[in-house]
Amino acid sequence: MVATILPLPTGLTVDALENELLTLAGQLAAAECRFLVLLAEFDDRRDWAIDGVHSCAHWLSWRAGMNIRTANERLRVAHALQRLPKITEAFAAGRLSYSKVRAITRVVGSDSATLTRMAAEIAAGTSDLKHTTVADPETAEKILLTLALGGTAGHLETVVRAVRRRHTPAGDTAARRSLTWTWDDDGSLIVRARLTPDAGAAFISAIEARVPKRRPVTARTEPVPPDLDEQAREQEPGASLDRTEARRADALLEYVTRQPGDGPVVERGTARVVVHLDADSGTARLENGPEIPRTTAERLACDARVQVLLNDRTGNRMYLSRTRRLATPAQIAALTVRDGDRCQFPGCVHTRFLLAHHVWWWVRGGPTDIDNLVLLCSHHHKVIHDHGYHVKRRAGRWEFARPDGSPIPDVAPQLSGNLEDLAERHARIDHWTLTPDWYGDRLDPDPILDALLPKRVRAVAA
Repeated sequence: MVATILPLPTGLTVDALENELLTLAGQLAAAECRFLVLLAEFDDRRDWAIDGVHSCAHWLSWRAGMNIRTANERLRVAHALQRLPKITEAFAAGRLSYSKVRAITRVVGSDSATLTRMAAEIAAGTSDLKHTTVADPETAEKILLTLALGGTAGHLETVVRAVRRRHTPAGDTAARRSLTWTWDDDGSLIVRARLTPDAGAAFISAIEARVPKRRPVTARTEPVPPDLDEQAREQEPGASLDRTEARRADALLEYVTRQPGDGPVVERGTARVVVHLDADSGTARLENGPEIPRTTAERLACDARVQVLLNDRTGNRMYLSRTRRLATPAQIAALTVRDGDRCQFPGCVHTRFLLAHHVWWWVRGGPTDIDNLVLLCSHHHKVIHDHGYHVKRRAGRWEFARPDGSPIPDVAPQLSGNLEDLAERHARIDHWTLTPDWYGDRLDPDPILDALLPKRVRAVAA
């Protein structure tokens, strides 16, 4: 059902429809600029640091519905704009799209931008660029702004790639390593990896070593014995468009699912820290170490990597793990199903290295029962124990509260905005504002590169 506040565009002519689309695109760009400017200020003031939120990206994920990767990218661009006044001005006027601005910020505007790193290497004498300098930030901004206003986003991407190809610092290859994935329309997982050359070679070698091989039948070799041939067929993944690629996919899955580095959902590791609790005095101290706050000891009592020794009122010392301090594997399996394989604190998206927290704390008499356990990440585990936040289960769901007892909502409050103010800001944006001054001519990136990376003029001897 279409919302009634949005009239259907059935009566619009082609020109009117196109004009409205382009006008809205310009207004969206201007609104995005305003959003990023405010976001950088919000992050600098750390106004997001409330209710256990551990980063501005986490706050954006909870309150604005962004995934963490998108939120981090928005933050990167937002802070880069603080050093790009001319780009920001054109962006705020609806003359530049977010895609263009994002491409520009990969070249200038931050300490991690390509030209900034190249300038630092040239100044330090560690650059491979012989007889080359780097345009100062103000000049580089003007050059890229001119290109952005007169060309397409594709033109900018071409220049960005060309600048990076001119010189890739030694650390860049490793810094750009990544692993990303998306879900295809048919439910298949598409994985894309970027590895350094040596890591890529090791990766290929490891995968190929796990791919079942079949001995070929040639004039110089004996035929494959029936039993080995049958064994190879049994190891094949079944029907596939490409048998070799299918075998590699199966080998990759086997490799990653059997690696210890693929961290568990809930940690049960061996004890690495020993804590002594005294039931009479309420004090706690580390083994061969200093005293620690009671709240810290109570939090550590939930941690599978910590061994807790209790000095009870009769002076007997016992290992708490003998009384089922830690959740059993069966309980952990039930917890991951019930709590959805993630930290239960509102807005948190962590799904690895979780802890089974006792709602009624174990050191205060709480049982290690399934209805007294909740999955929390290490950060929010500290928030509960060290900062006075509370959790309880009611009507089949977890409810979290601040130290003053006020509830933390499971879902971020509904977003709202001042539409009248937004319309007033964008009154001057029309269907031509965002359109570049490009008439289809071919882009020659060399003059732009020469301006961004001018050749150093050698001094002539007198």
